[in-house]
Amino acid sequence: MCIDVKGHQERRVQALVRPPRTRLLAFLAFLPAAVVVAGLFGALHDQISYSVSEEYFTRFKFEQFGLLEASVPARLRASEVGFLASWWMGIPLGLLAGLGGFLQPTAAQMWRALLWSLPVITAFALMVALCGLLYGYSQTTSVDIADYSGWYVPERLEDMRSFLCAGYMHNAAYLGGAAAIPVAWIFHWIYRRRSIAAV
Repeated sequence: MCIDVKGHQERRVQALVRPPRTRLLAFLAFLPAAVVVAGLFGALHDQISYSVSEEYFTRFKFEQFGLLEASVPARLRASEVGFLASWWMGIPLGLLAGLGGFLQPTAAQMWRALLWSLPVITAFALMVALCGLLYGYSQTTSVDIADYSGWYVPERLEDMRSFLCAGYMHNAAYLGGAAAIPVAWIFHWIYRRRSIAAV
């Protein structure tokens, strides 16, 4: 008895990448994908902000999230902080940005557009976060701590400016996540127009 292993593997791959049969199924499948990508974005984001200010994590975020195990590498804990702080953003992003997928005429086109929208959203949010970091540097050439009365700023920081800049970056990342929703809709509109033009 001969088993077509190669053909079986190809069929399995096709089953995995085959687009959902309806647009509703594409939308429902997009939601968990958006949650995972949001969490991974947070992990990547916090690797960058950890490089900006280790104290933002060792004096603030690790305590806030209860990640105080010194045996676990600090950068690994920073990624965990980022994931825990960001995964939930995938829910409103998945719902509101995912609705834009219904602009596409078929389930297959909707699924492709939704998948492509994830790197678009991620890149946009990261760009806004980095702009926030640059803005933070411009705002902290001289620091008056009274200007940050609404922020949590630990006492006796070794590098106050870097701590504040990391805070600017984190705040901007949330702003970028919210602003990514209309960006996703614009992307879907452009994707639909190009798909129609290609027919």
